[in-house]
Amino acid sequence: MNKKIIIPILNNEYPVIVCWGDTKFIKQVLKKYGHKYDGEDFNWDKYGGRFFGLEGKDGVIVLPKKPKTPEDIGNLAHEATHAVVDIFEFIGEEKYDEVFAHSVGAIVREVLR
Repeated sequence: MNKKIIIPILNNEYPVIVCWGDTKFIKQVLKKYGHKYDGEDFNWDKYGGRFFGLEGKDGVIVLPKKPKTPEDIGNLAHEATHAVVDIFEFIGEEKYDEVFAHSVGAIVREVLR
């Protein structure tokens, strides 16, 4: 099943997009948000997920399927951390504390709903 979720971070100012499904769908989502990719980005035997981030573009987390197993959820949390780091670096925030942790938690919670 193909799915795309838009998760607002920091008062809706910086959305993180999370999607999963077939490669064609994921490529469409990445293209919509201005991200480039290559075939290796969809090597699910090598990667449990990928984060695509470019300055000035909404970050996109791609997953092969909706996370259900502990390994899948761990991969989601890993990619969510990359997404939030990307936002914090973009806004020049150097303190990674409660706001950072809550932002990662928001991504994981929304995807698992």
